[in-house]
Amino acid sequence: MFPSDDGTSAGGDGDTYTYDDTATEMTPGKKKSNPILGRLFSSCEDDALGSVHRAWAVTVLFMVVFFVVSIVEATKLQDVGTGASLALEIASYWSAVLHLTLAILGTFILKRFSTAFTVGCFLGVTVVVSQQNLLLFAAFYHYQYGNATFNLIFADMALALFMILTFFSLILGHFRHHIIVK
Repeated sequence: MFPSDDGTSAGGDGDTYTYDDTATEMTPGKKKSNPILGRLFSSCEDDALGSVHRAWAVTVLFMVVFFVVSIVEATKLQDVGTGASLALEIASYWSAVLHLTLAILGTFILKRFSTAFTVGCFLGVTVVVSQQNLLLFAAFYHYQYGNATFNLIFADMALALFMILTFFSLILGHFRHHIIVK
C-alpha cells in the first residue's frame, strides 16, 4: 500500500488484486506484432528499414504527381463559366499543399528525426491523409462541372494515393520498431 492509502479504497478489508498479464507478455528481444501483417510482410523482415524507405519513395513519387494533378484540377475548376464549386477548388488546392508538406516532413522524419513521438505522429497523419484521399475520390468521381476528364484523373489519382498511403501506413506501423532511433 501507498503511505497515503488507508486501505479503504477499492478493496475494503485489505483485499489484494493482481493483474495477470501472461496473455500479453513478450519474450525479450521479440516485438509483439499482428500475425496477418507478419505474414504479409514476411519477405521484408530481412531489410525492414530498406523496405519502409522504398515504400516511402514510391509514395513520395505518387504524391508529387498528385500535387501537379491537384494544381491542374484547381485551375480547371477556376475556368469562367464552368459553374464549379469553390469548395472543391479549395479542396484541390488544400490537398496539393498537404501532400507536398507530407512528402517533405515525412522524408525528414524517416531520414533524420525518427523518435517514437515523430514516427507515431507521422503514422497518424498518413492514415488521416489516406482517408482524405478516399473522400476526394468520392467527391470528384462523377463531378459534372469543370473538365470531366481532369475530374476523373484527379479522382483516380486520389484513389490510387489512398491505396498507396494505406499500404505505407501498414508497413510503417508493422516495422516502426526498426525505424525508431532510441
